[in-house]
Parts: sequence; C-alpha cells; structure tokens
Amino acid sequence: MPLTHIKQIHRSRPLSRQVDLNLLELFETVYRTRNLTAAGSQLGLTQPAVSRGLGRLREMYGDTLFVRQQRGVAPTPFADSLVSPVSSALEILRATVNRPTFSEGEEARTFRVAMSDVGERLFLPRLMRHLAEVAPQVVVEVVSPSRGELLDGLTSGQIDLAVGYLSDLGKQMHQRRLFRERFLYVARKDHPGVKGKLRREQLRELAHVVAGPVGMQHAAAVEKVLSGTRVKAKVALRVHSFLCVGPIVASTDLIGAVPSNLGAVVAPHLQLQLVEPPVQFPAFDVSMTWHQRFHRDPGSEWLRGVFVTLFESLRLPFEIEA
Repeated sequence: MPLTHIKQIHRSRPLSRQVDLNLLELFETVYRTRNLTAAGSQLGLTQPAVSRGLGRLREMYGDTLFVRQQRGVAPTPFADSLVSPVSSALEILRATVNRPTFSEGEEARTFRVAMSDVGERLFLPRLMRHLAEVAPQVVVEVVSPSRGELLDGLTSGQIDLAVGYLSDLGKQMHQRRLFRERFLYVARKDHPGVKGKLRREQLRELAHVVAGPVGMQHAAAVEKVLSGTRVKAKVALRVHSFLCVGPIVASTDLIGAVPSNLGAVVAPHLQLQLVEPPVQFPAFDVSMTWHQRFHRDPGSEWLRGVFVTLFESLRLPFEIEA
C-alpha cells in the first residue's frame, strides 16, 4: 500500500519537530513483538506511555497501525508498508551514534609509525612480539620523515603515530609522554681508563665518539655540554646515529654518550659497561604524538594503548655498577 496516509511534511520546519524518533522506535518494536506490554518492557516504557505513543503515531500517520487481537496486536496493511523504511532509517541513525571498535584479533590494518633508528631498535622487537600474539594481521610500517613531512603526514592521516623526542609540533597535535630519558656513557668493559666510573677531567683525556642526528635537539645539547669551556671534551669521531656508538666503542678505546635505554639494550651483546656521566646532560621526554583529527579513531586509540602498555615508565633493566 502506498504511504498516502502520512501527513504532509513541511520542508520549512525542522524534521525533529515533525517526527519523534522515539515514536519510530516504538512503532518498530511493537511491530516486531506484536505485543504492547513486551514492547514497553524492551523500551523501558510504562503501559500508559506506550498507549500515548501509539496515539501520537496514529495521529501522525492517519492510520490505526495496530489492531487488538486475542493475543497482542496485528499490524494494518499500512503498517506493513511502513515498517521497512522506518527500520532502515533507524538502522542508519544507529550506525551514526554507535562508534566502531577495533577488533585486534581480526583487523587487517597497516599502521604507519614515525620513529628514529634508535626508536626502531628500542621499540620494535617488543612491539612485534606483542602483535604476533594479540593482533597477527596488523602490519607496522616505520617511516623516518623530515619535520615538514611528519606534520603533513600526521595531519592527513598518512602517518598514524609518531614516537620519540618530539616538541613544538603545533596546537592540533595530542601528545603523551611514555618515559623520561637521560644519557649514559658507554665504554668497552676492558677499557684501560674506565673502571665503572668517569671523572670530569677524563672527558678531556679520553677520545669521544659523538652522535649528532640531524634535527635532534637532545643530541645537540649533549655536544654543547661536551664542547663547553668547563669540559672541552676530546672528540675524535662524529657519526650520524647513536646506533653506531656501541659497536665503535666496543672495538676501540673511544667512549660515547647514548640514551640510557639504548645503552641497556646493546651493552650485554657488545660487552660494554654503562657509566654515569661526570657532567649533567639534559634529560628529555620520549612521547607519542598524533593529530587531533584521529584522537577518537578506534585503531589509533588501540595502537596508542599498546605503546602505553609496553613502554610507559620504561626503566633500565638493571642497576649501573658503581
């Protein structure tokens, strides 16, 4: 039957003033249950409220909609023709208010994460072991963009998350600290001049390897301390990456400063000793950064939660020998 009974919708008036969504849900529930009491129970409505609602529906559509029978109610032909469009409209509305979720065990999604080579060494082994257990279909793609590329990528969604030492990326970015990082010295265990500790004057005597990744302010701060008038460290080699420092000092008499967690990871394998610096290097925060557009994205929320679970408040796995 065509919907000829329905009152004319006035285009100049808001639809919300002409159609009550609660009434449409009542209509759908009564049609499905064929019982006013059961419909009221499912919707949390009293019997009088159900009756008033049906009265408004009948007035709105100009049709009885439901007729009483010995058991429950039966829909009129007009109600039969109305149920499909009403149910479809309600399903669309429900889909807009029910936020999607991220099913870690089922989702096949690729996440692009920006981090440095040090971040790759520190985060990826533990991260991938975890993902193999809980989210085997998730793929991680690591990128190392320039600052401009990072900002554009986070804004557009081409980059899901940035992890590392990141500052001043703009007000549209959200950030959460994972842990506070500091610098330690590394030297080979049988270094003739380093026996578990360093004196300030030794920094002028022992040759250094200094890492200076492009754009890394914390690395520049370390070299600033070493080159200052109070230290004047002896620098024999400058390299691009902190990852180079461990293998170099393991096979030479050079010493070098590296982030403490990186030192803790490589020291056992390279037979290195970790030593507290005799001068104060600036500490820095290792954080996650993401754009506010994706703050409530289920996949982004899940990935950030994984990093928090695995790496928040990261600490050295062992005490430094004095």
